[in-house]
Amino acid sequence: MSGTVTDRILSPPHSRQAGQYHKGLIIMMRYALAVTAASLLTMVVCAGAAEVHEVASPDDLSGAMEAAEPGDEIVLADGEWLDADLNITCSGAPDAPITIRPQTPGGLTLTGISWVRLSGSHLVLSGLRMYGGAREVAGDGVEREQRFAPIDIRGDHNRVTECAIIDFNPVGREHRYMWVVIRGVGNQVDRCYFRGQDHSGVTMTVNVDPERPNEALIYRNYFAGRPPLGANGGETIRIGTSHVSMSNSHTTVQENLFEHCDGEIEIISNKSCENRYVGNTFRESAGELTLRHGDRCVVEGNYFFCNGYERSRSNGYERARGIRIIGRDHRVVNNYIYEPALYGIVFQEGIVDTPLAGYFQVERALVAFNTIVASSGTPVWMGRSAEFREDRPLHPIDSTFVGNIFLAPDRPVFARAQFPDNFDWENNFAWGDELGIEHRDGITWTDPMLVEDEHGLLRPADGSPAADAGFEGAEPVAWRPLTAADVGPSWMD
Repeated sequence: MSGTVTDRILSPPHSRQAGQYHKGLIIMMRYALAVTAASLLTMVVCAGAAEVHEVASPDDLSGAMEAAEPGDEIVLADGEWLDADLNITCSGAPDAPITIRPQTPGGLTLTGISWVRLSGSHLVLSGLRMYGGAREVAGDGVEREQRFAPIDIRGDHNRVTECAIIDFNPVGREHRYMWVVIRGVGNQVDRCYFRGQDHSGVTMTVNVDPERPNEALIYRNYFAGRPPLGANGGETIRIGTSHVSMSNSHTTVQENLFEHCDGEIEIISNKSCENRYVGNTFRESAGELTLRHGDRCVVEGNYFFCNGYERSRSNGYERARGIRIIGRDHRVVNNYIYEPALYGIVFQEGIVDTPLAGYFQVERALVAFNTIVASSGTPVWMGRSAEFREDRPLHPIDSTFVGNIFLAPDRPVFARAQFPDNFDWENNFAWGDELGIEHRDGITWTDPMLVEDEHGLLRPADGSPAADAGFEGAEPVAWRPLTAADVGPSWMD
């Protein structure tokens, strides 16, 4: 590998798609800033909306939509609506969205097999509560089966904010549907609350169109209380699918809180290219952030408070862990992973001539400035299988470890380590029971002398050899650990 380590931190090394990668990152960062400004503009415009159209029941919605102009509000009566079909077909304008909201935030509850579809563009859905689903109905004895996602965003430049979906489950756990589907371009879901999904289906999914990157933002939401599904298909967030995984989505998942999200091994499943996962907090969730398919993604400034957490399921236990890397040109930087029950970071082995649904070889990964503290688990697995597998013979290549701190008092620091090819190592610090791989330049075997800072995070103490070397492990300057007070709707206690 050529070039300085700094060069490789600032750009993906030796990628034929480096220009495309840079362009994608710039677009994503510009979009994140633009969508924040747009959100503020939306709130200002809505405060002075031109006209209010009151809707007493679902039957009155069509008339309100016909009359609504950009900048107007459609106000839904407080109360409880059973089996409501709300297909919003009107459209606002970039500087004057149409807002759909209850009379009071959280004042309207949709139940039964209700659903909301944002078919128009430049719409804001705010303050809606969806509760119970087919299991909690009005006592009429009707057996219900949910047909659609409770919230389906189909148009462009729409926003779902300050909403909640709670225990919105079908009669049978095997009945599969998603809670939120994001399609189109420039859509945003922020400050919402999702709790108690116990059936098959992803909580929030982004559908990727190979011709139109999503440029979506998933921001400051609270995902909580998802019990083990006991099968595949219980992700909390999925972006793309295997058959579109080589397409760019440009979705940003930023500053969300995940707590006891135990649906399956993949809490977040990345299945497209050039997405960003930044500033999120995972608390005691039995799973991981998985770069399952797709290339050139960024995982930065996230906190994984695993605390040795594990959750029983029908065929054993699922354990809290950090990040799984599969594919090419990913950047895993400035993450803090505390007490994983299995591993902090793992490199998946690849398949020769892999199909899209298989496992691509890890190439040109950058793992930099992460702090991983483990006792029951292992900081890094250099392969997911305990032994060599003929069906997955491709180990990671051409990757970089720089400025990381790995601490494992009672465990090997590296495990399952079929030796990777052509790795660069610089200014890493490791300490524990044993290193687990051959000692090499670029890994200093010494106690990094970590102490708690004012936030309860372990950082190098004054005089630490890591601090003296100028590397302090994870320093996500823009991000801090999140609690329930930082996320979700403002109207919820």
